[in-house]
Amino acid sequence: MFFRVFGYAVKKRGLIFKFTFFVLIASIVFAAFTHRKYSSSVLLMPPIGEGGEGILTAWMAQLNLPSMISPMTSGATTAQVLADIMESRRLADMLITRLDLKTRFKVEATEDAVKALRARTRVTVTQTGLIKLRVSDEDPVLARDIAAGYVAGLDSLNRFLNFSRAVHTKRFINGQLVEYRAKLDSLRSEISDFQRKNGIVNFDDQVSGAIDLASEIKLRAVLAGIEKDLLKEFTKENSLELKRKEAEYRFLNEQLDKVMNGDSSEGVFVPLVRLPELQKRYAEMQRDLEVSEKVYSFLLQRYEETSIEAARNTPSVQVVDKPDIPERASGLSRKALVALITVVGFIWICGVVMWWGWISESEKSDREAQAFEELREIAARDLERLRSILRL
Repeated sequence: MFFRVFGYAVKKRGLIFKFTFFVLIASIVFAAFTHRKYSSSVLLMPPIGEGGEGILTAWMAQLNLPSMISPMTSGATTAQVLADIMESRRLADMLITRLDLKTRFKVEATEDAVKALRARTRVTVTQTGLIKLRVSDEDPVLARDIAAGYVAGLDSLNRFLNFSRAVHTKRFINGQLVEYRAKLDSLRSEISDFQRKNGIVNFDDQVSGAIDLASEIKLRAVLAGIEKDLLKEFTKENSLELKRKEAEYRFLNEQLDKVMNGDSSEGVFVPLVRLPELQKRYAEMQRDLEVSEKVYSFLLQRYEETSIEAARNTPSVQVVDKPDIPERASGLSRKALVALITVVGFIWICGVVMWWGWISESEKSDREAQAFEELREIAARDLERLRSILRL
């Protein structure tokens, strides 16, 4: 069957060559009138975390506090966040207006211009955290301009977002500073009056240890509460980080309650609830004063840090590879495109011809088998008649 089908294709070689020649001419015309696209690429490195997290971590280390209870700051902007900003509608609108892309893309609606821009743009994040931007267009100069516009727009928009976040954070911390400044003045005045009135100055080492433990746990709880309130300003209610901070805040308050009211599993220090009433009151005031002073010191450093962030004017991203005007078109060359289309057309017409030959041979085989059966039936009837004649 195979050789008969192959022979049928050889007999139809004239049709195959004619069709292949037609595909060749059509591919040449297609390649000649098809506009080639040029691609301009950019490689960006996101900013490395600096300032906020480093200052805060160093300050917490001075207090001998574990890093897991250090309040979380914004940290470094990740590459994926910057990649999402590059694909945002806001940045697309900036580029459309700045480069007059409606005219370049020959569209009237902004939505159509956004779709055309996104179709020409590809943003990826490497495993090492770098951002790759690739812009393709029929005009190599426009491809370069769009890529450069993305870099400038990303830097401008990211700095604006960082500035807005720093301003809101600074306003929040300033309110906390005013509150804790008033609280410190009140506590110092209250302790001075209490000491003068009751003549209480020092406690024994065990009581001092209990006060230190309660002060440290209280400090952690207050810092966790401040960070929890700060997260509520910038995250959603179901944020994983906010839930983690709320759980940490509840846990620290539970530990503080154990130190204050006593716990049979921990008998190193005397629970403050068991101290004489005057000493207990004095221990609570000393604890609150120490906590407030440390929190106030932290808030002052955080306030200065956010002031620096708000005034910072350095680029938010670093350009590793600058966008340039591509000299060669991307994709297959015209010759390779013509060759590929011609080969595909040749294979397709060969397959069609051989398929048709197989259908024809199958039908012929069926007709031959049917004719053979008819001849056998005729021969059987003639043989039966001959036998009847011989018997007579």
